[in-house]
Amino acid sequence: MQFDLLATPQIYFGTGKVETLGNLISEFGSKALIVGSESALKVINLEKIFTNQNLEYIRFIAKGEPTIELVDRGVAAGLDYKAEVVVGVGGGSALDAGKAIAGIIKNGGSARDYMDVIGKGLKIIHPALPYIAVPTTAGTGTEVTKNAVIKSPEDGYKASIRSPLLVPKVALIDPTLTLSVPSKITASSGLDALCQLIEAYTSNKSNPVTDALALLGIQKAINSLLVAYEDGTNLNAREDMALAALLSGICLANAGLGAVHGFASPLGGSFPIPHGVVCAALLAGVVEQNILSLKPSKTSLQTLVKYAKMGELVIKKPIKYREDDYQIIIDYLKTLTQKLHTPSLSTYGLKETDFPAIIEKVKKSSSYRYNPVKLDDAALSGILRQAL
Repeated sequence: MQFDLLATPQIYFGTGKVETLGNLISEFGSKALIVGSESALKVINLEKIFTNQNLEYIRFIAKGEPTIELVDRGVAAGLDYKAEVVVGVGGGSALDAGKAIAGIIKNGGSARDYMDVIGKGLKIIHPALPYIAVPTTAGTGTEVTKNAVIKSPEDGYKASIRSPLLVPKVALIDPTLTLSVPSKITASSGLDALCQLIEAYTSNKSNPVTDALALLGIQKAINSLLVAYEDGTNLNAREDMALAALLSGICLANAGLGAVHGFASPLGGSFPIPHGVVCAALLAGVVEQNILSLKPSKTSLQTLVKYAKMGELVIKKPIKYREDDYQIIIDYLKTLTQKLHTPSLSTYGLKETDFPAIIEKVKKSSSYRYNPVKLDDAALSGILRQAL
């Protein structure tokens, strides 16, 4: 057995941890570039934090999913201000924007230069400016990963900038920051976290450490996602989902993902579909097709047992005959996405005539290579058709 584990940031997790943000920033410098959406920046009291610590800051608003143009503007703002530390506040998009900005400030050039698939794929060779990630949603887990996902509308694609040098210095996770998240965002971000946990757990790159963390995260999400959706003020459920999202980031950073995230890049790049919605709409279909494709193989028992193990978490009791019970997790995911009112992808303009171009991009994506089985075009089309 052999595996590698990526170093994580210094993690601060718990209710009230946001109160320590000023102290954490002061460890790295006195001039901060704060990257986040307007709504996210309203969640924390920046004036109080910075006044008490005698710190200076400027805001850089990152609205929507980060594009090459937005990241390049953020880099210019940070350089002009001579920022000493970058703080990302918000959901996965804002945190990815901040992560990319912190890295490129110290490495130069444009975001496109460092992007895989569609860019030059240049390497990040200098450590990023110190970066503190403060998530206000429970979803992507990007606060503990080495990659930032950037959108290129002109290419119709999303691609990553990846480097261990981009891992944030600090991940500050305070579940109270998620209490005001609307139910719609709670659903899509929560299903993204659950998707990442399931894909990392069944990845062909998984290892015993990520398996243990993924199972804990899956259990937390199964217990609390629907509760958090129905009652956003339930702090216990919000804590569970914040932990699930954090664990999903650690797992994906070390084990990779799968076909759902293989779809996410071309779909999110070509249509105005939020990342979490893509994951929510496709997760049940991908799990079902994976199981159907794995069943005939005598070498797939270990992965099939993992799908059955997730079924045990759903029904909260051991499964006597695991080989007959893969359907439990499929049925659970289908029911969950219905209860969370996941929109169909046709809502965003996806049509069946778009399938061939999307599928070709899926097969070239970095995430798809970790799927536990190679799905044929008919299976990939069936997944998309089911989500229309």
